[in-house]
Amino acid sequence: MRTIALFLFALLFTMCSTSNVQYRDDFRSVSESQKKQFLSDMNANGENFSVLILTKGFKGELVTISNEKKTLYKGTTITNLGNGIAHSLRIDNTLPTTITDKISNKEVIIEPKKAQQYKFIYVMKDNAETKNPYKITYSNTLRPM
Repeated sequence: MRTIALFLFALLFTMCSTSNVQYRDDFRSVSESQKKQFLSDMNANGENFSVLILTKGFKGELVTISNEKKTLYKGTTITNLGNGIAHSLRIDNTLPTTITDKISNKEVIIEPKKAQQYKFIYVMKDNAETKNPYKITYSNTLRPM
């Protein structure tokens, strides 16, 4: 009986796991000096800031990025096919940050607990995925842009 209960408990957590979230630092990165320059340009050197980078899959929809204090970005967002970047901005990683778009009417929340551990948060959108179109990658590695 105890084994069955343990199995069902493990199965429940396996089914609830989010496959749309990754934690990676194992990809090609820019040099340390380029990373420092990028963070300086974004004014994101402090520990309470992370950089949110919208990547592939944005096709001209109205995207809104906000936290509980204010709207950080609202605009039509298109992924640049040359570098794979749609938009990047600095966020306060001590507050929940919400990303929504008008096409899918879905939202994703960047939780402070996770954001504070990583300097770069990459958000990709898969328009074919109807349940959750967003794929988030938390990283301390800045990819070449």
